[in-house]
Amino acid sequence: MGPSTLPAGQYATLTYRNHSLRANRALLDWVADEGLTLDRDEVATGDAFGCRYEAYRTDPRTEPRKTKWEVELSMRLADKPDIPPRETHGRP
Repeated sequence: MGPSTLPAGQYATLTYRNHSLRANRALLDWVADEGLTLDRDEVATGDAFGCRYEAYRTDPRTEPRKTKWEVELSMRLADKPDIPPRETHGRP
């Protein structure tokens, strides 16, 4: 696996420690409660996300206990085709 770029777009993000299944469920529930849609397709083997990633913010070389790791979970939201991109006029 080599370096790559994450797809542009908006992401729903949650930072957690321990309980990764609960964190995933909490983020999925929050997205649904907010009326948002994820960039994902349901397939026979589960979900196929347009982009879902976990950033491990704790260095496992300094903290070997996984239950103490801080993890940032992000899932890409679906693009809204009916809303044009905002013009930034040269600003980010």
